[in-house]
Amino acid sequence: MGFSFHGRKRHDRDTEKHLRRIHKTVPFIESPLTGADHEHLVFSQRHEANTVELFFDLFFVANLATFTAYHSITDGSYLLAYVGFFGILWSSWFQITLHDVRFARDSIYERVCKTVQFIVFVGLALVGSAFKPGSKSGNLKNFRILCYTLVISRGVLAIQYGVVLFYTMKAKANKIYLPLGLMIAIYAAAAAVFGAMTPAFRENTAPKYRHIYLVWYIVMLIEASAVIAISCCWRMLSFKKTHLMERMSLLTLIVIGEGAIGVTKTVSRIMGKTGLDVEGCFLIMCIIMVLVLIHALYFDNFPHGHYGTIRQQIWSILHFPFQLAIVGVVEGSQQVATARYVLKTYQQTEDKIIKYCATDNLDGEALRDTLLKLVDYFELDKKLETAWLVPWAEDEVWKIGNATGICSPEAVSTYETGEWPVEFYSLVQTLFDGVYTGLGMKIPVDKLKQIPVVDIAEKSFKTVYMYYWVSFCTLMACSIMFLILIRRHKADVFDFVSIIVRGVALGIGVVLIALIANKDALFRFISSPAVLPTALSLLFLVLFFDRISAAFSNWRTRKSGQPYAKEVHDEHHGHGPNHGESHGAGHGAVGLEEIHDPNEVSWSTGRESKHMSVHAAETAPLTANTAYHGDQAFPMSPLMSPPAQSPPPTTGYTPGGYMPVGGGQHYGA
Repeated sequence: MGFSFHGRKRHDRDTEKHLRRIHKTVPFIESPLTGADHEHLVFSQRHEANTVELFFDLFFVANLATFTAYHSITDGSYLLAYVGFFGILWSSWFQITLHDVRFARDSIYERVCKTVQFIVFVGLALVGSAFKPGSKSGNLKNFRILCYTLVISRGVLAIQYGVVLFYTMKAKANKIYLPLGLMIAIYAAAAAVFGAMTPAFRENTAPKYRHIYLVWYIVMLIEASAVIAISCCWRMLSFKKTHLMERMSLLTLIVIGEGAIGVTKTVSRIMGKTGLDVEGCFLIMCIIMVLVLIHALYFDNFPHGHYGTIRQQIWSILHFPFQLAIVGVVEGSQQVATARYVLKTYQQTEDKIIKYCATDNLDGEALRDTLLKLVDYFELDKKLETAWLVPWAEDEVWKIGNATGICSPEAVSTYETGEWPVEFYSLVQTLFDGVYTGLGMKIPVDKLKQIPVVDIAEKSFKTVYMYYWVSFCTLMACSIMFLILIRRHKADVFDFVSIIVRGVALGIGVVLIALIANKDALFRFISSPAVLPTALSLLFLVLFFDRISAAFSNWRTRKSGQPYAKEVHDEHHGHGPNHGESHGAGHGAVGLEEIHDPNEVSWSTGRESKHMSVHAAETAPLTANTAYHGDQAFPMSPLMSPPAQSPPPTTGYTPGGYMPVGGGQHYGA
């Protein structure tokens, strides 16, 4: 008995239901040569990231989120610490990824290695909580832990490449003995250098070796350059058929997504007390739109197909400044909105006190009670970071209340032409300190004892403004480089317009950075709500001109009557037998290039962008087994051109490392 539609029964029963099954088992270890592409002589284990790789990415973003939560960028030293830790984190992730996309296969051995790497990233999270190299108060014990963590990380990589070398020697693939040996030597040397640094971080050696931490970055730079150079010289170790592009795009997506976490925190910071207000909602929408447009800026111009082995590797390494710039713009957007909130609150507090005194002329007990209500409004006693400020604020209020005639019309007339009493300044500054510190800004206690919070905040806002626009300029510069690197065809209007517009946005960013030279103009700009809309407008204009120039280029190309290439996005991610061929350099491309001839018979679906073509020979069904019969028959375009013959039944494991379900499946009605 079966269900029927219009009197016809369905015959989609499981034809393998009566068969026994072979359970999936994880081997202890597998040869990386199993997944090699012998036709193109490159290593390619799979066409998309597996769950273990995605799981590993979560440790990266967890580290980044934790470090951001523990470190507030209040001056240049904190900014350098942020960049430095991101560099260590990204370098470790990058080196592990370069191995995984070429050689990693699911096995007990590989899972053990990945578990050790998870532990390494947890160790980095421990170090990140007190990471501030170069400072006299740096936690030397944490730096030693960092050295041990990096030793383990590079040691595991050396072992993994040693296993690859063992299997290549077993297969007598003597052409890659040398490059694999060099890889092992690089990681072993890096581990040795990191291990040799640990004595420099003893408690009694801090003054002598204060800048020893620079060795971390030098070693990582040499390490990355050497690994990329080896893959360029020995093409068998290149990333041509790997899913490296997908791995880079996924990390970019995760970095952008980390900003979404920050948006939720910013909402609670600037509107958690007062509720919804027009300006707060506007700034939050600006931050969200910045995230959306950065996503579009990257993924709308993502490479499709193979565009050159060396260019691909340059493209990959450029993701370090690009992703760092994304972090800077995303985090900077939140800090800019927070700065606007703090300065606006400061101005509102000052205006209220002036109103109570100069307009209402409150005095004595009435003035005291009104100011105490103002102090209570900020709820400084609800947070540990600001509770110590409450007695100070109340003390200033009592001084003002006990001063007879301090807000009388006669006294106020002198304030308008001269200085206000010091008690008012102290009260406003104390409330400002509470608002700024209460936002979660991590300010060292020793710094608070030496510098007023208002001065720290002023310096912080200047630093935030600087790195925000530097990050924006870096984002534009990397975007220009990406467009140049991934172009495979003849340059057209889109290429020229997109690069020029990005260059203009970059130039405007440089001009805005130069605003730092004028302190008054800088703080007028920061205290206004215009900073975020300015960045958002520049991003919008870049993408707007991208769309206009792309549409014009497409119209011009079609009108020319010449054959053209089209990159088609596979939205449904269908995987055919020649899946790897369609992806070229990596699965991240997710696209097929079609060559269109204007002499073909074609029809339009109503949208010029959806140009389709068909040949009479292509309307036949793929095979007899997959054809529909009777009333259900309809012409079907082939999945490949020319149509491929049905492959013979396979035995053993497929290149992806999975056992086939059956030798031949039939889907006839």
